[in-house]
Amino acid sequence: MTRLSSLDSVARLVAAAPREACRAVGFERAMLSHIRGDRVVFASVSFEADPIMAADFARLARAVRPRLDRCAPEHEAVVRQMPVLVRDAQTATGLFRPLTHVARTTSYVCAPIVRDGHTVGLLHADYFGTARDLDELDRELLWTFATGIGWAMDDIAGRGQRRGHGDGGHDGMTDDVPVEARMGGAELDGELSGAPGRLATMTARELEVLQLMSEGASNAAIGEALVISQATVKSHVRHILRKLGAANRTEAVSLFLAGRRRTTAV
Repeated sequence: MTRLSSLDSVARLVAAAPREACRAVGFERAMLSHIRGDRVVFASVSFEADPIMAADFARLARAVRPRLDRCAPEHEAVVRQMPVLVRDAQTATGLFRPLTHVARTTSYVCAPIVRDGHTVGLLHADYFGTARDLDELDRELLWTFATGIGWAMDDIAGRGQRRGHGDGGHDGMTDDVPVEARMGGAELDGELSGAPGRLATMTARELEVLQLMSEGASNAAIGEALVISQATVKSHVRHILRKLGAANRTEAVSLFLAGRRRTTAV
């Protein structure tokens, strides 16, 4: 917390906080998100053991911006301003399935970041690739760390105001964050801008498959839901990746969700 408080902007704190949570508290992965109205908006992630997985997750998380009413644990953390321990994340109900599926998390802790009585962000953390399950001590440790982040934000913002600079965001966070393990904003925006047009080239069946992919369904589950063979599912997935210009399923889902969001907004 001393290192975070010594930073010169809230943006730098947001970028560094997940890494410090892992190093100081002992988690293997951590993620920080903004709360913007009724949306959870990805900000930064740290997973030093696998930067490629972190980048894939960041790519999807930046695109989806799930609503709080689709994320029961996060909604509870925001409203009650209390940490939530989620066990059996792959089978539990009320979770935002695309992100939990891509993260392959088995359990995680979600803690609120509070400023001036308002929840401005969330800090998630888990272990990955080990047999260790999270417990109540992990929940309390992450909550303590998230509380410290709120205090550090106040301290940095206060110093900035005394120097005549702004706070870095009306909601207590910042829009322009130098994020670890993320795709560049301009590059990603350009890549997603063509998503609605690409989706128009999909057949009805391909859109059904893509919708189930976005919900975290496996090829076997998709085949069962649509009453088709796994070989047919794989064929549809290949066509979807080609039409979207996506390198893998994660990128395809990211483009699909972002394109659908843009179409809805229009």
